Amino acid sequence: MKFPKDFRVCFPDRNIYISTDHNWAFAAWEIHKRAGKLRPNATLIHVDAHLDDIWDGLEVEGLHDIVKYEDVFKVAGNLQIANFIWPAVGTGAIDKVIYISQFSHIEDPFDFEDWNLSHPEMKPVKEILDGGKYIGLRYWNLEEFLDKKDCAEVKALTEKPDLILDLDLDYFAEENIETVTVNLMDEQKIIDNLTTLRDLYPWSLITVAISPFYCGGDDNAEYLLGLFCKVFGLNPEESFSW
Repeated sequence: MKFPKDFRVCFPDRNIYISTDHNWAFAAWEIHKRAGKLRPNATLIHVDAHLDDIWDGLEVEGLHDIVKYEDVFKVAGNLQIANFIWPAVGTGAIDKVIYISQFSHIEDPFDFEDWNLSHPEMKPVKEILDGGKYIGLRYWNLEEFLDKKDCAEVKALTEKPDLILDLDLDYFAEENIETVTVNLMDEQKIIDNLTTLRDLYPWSLITVAISPFYCGGDDNAEYLLGLFCKVFGLNPEESFSW
């Protein structure tokens, strides 16, 4: 199937929200927080080929004027696929992030030593950091994280009541957007990784981005989504638009 950019389905009884583009994850987090289904300052575990840690989402129009659910969707629609995490810190939906991401050249997304935080445009970032928010860890793959998940620094981030799994299906694809064909992980490895993620923690909320472009096209994306639904025990015919 071809996934339109506005494709969004959910399984509300399982707290699982799926969208073509990743910026809509912000809407799911914010709506759940405002509905009292997610306590503020949750920990996000972001499993993705990319970090998606661009800070300028803090500048999106209306972020700090959200009143109605319609406002949430308007803000999410104005975000991009790589800048939706910082805004969720700005609204208090999350405050800690564990990145599991293999394809960024950024070694440590929490190293701000070279950032000019005194520049006026960096004021919202500085306020967040001065408030002790946006702290976390970065791992290069799920296997590395599993090796460290029981260490004190990980437990300090995960021993809290609300944990969000944020998965981009392009995690299972090579970073190669110049060619028509993008190679995927071996199917059994994908299934094993998905099973690990399913059982890793008692998730309060799960958001999934399909990202067909970065998966190598709609066919690859449909295949990966099918594996996700199978492992998580979801029947696509029982989904709802959101």
